[in-house]
Amino acid sequence: MGGNATTGSTLATVTTGNGASGGNGGSAFGGNAGVFNASNTISGGSLANSAGITTVSQNTGANALIQQGVTVQANMTLH
Repeated sequence: MGGNATTGSTLATVTTGNGASGGNGGSAFGGNAGVFNASNTISGGSLANSAGITTVSQNTGANALIQQGVTVQANMTLH
């Protein structure tokens, strides 16, 4: 096996066609994500005439965590 090995300093250069440059980096503030309607209403008698213990929860679905608890203490007297 034969051959010559040489070392030296080289400078790598990269060119793009037609002198192109990098693309737009985008907005530093995140840009515009569009419109999101987070309305959440109860109407039309949804809870009308409810009997007993009624619990209701609503959320928009965005980072929503709902914890509900119902405690009932009933004292009944029989004769």
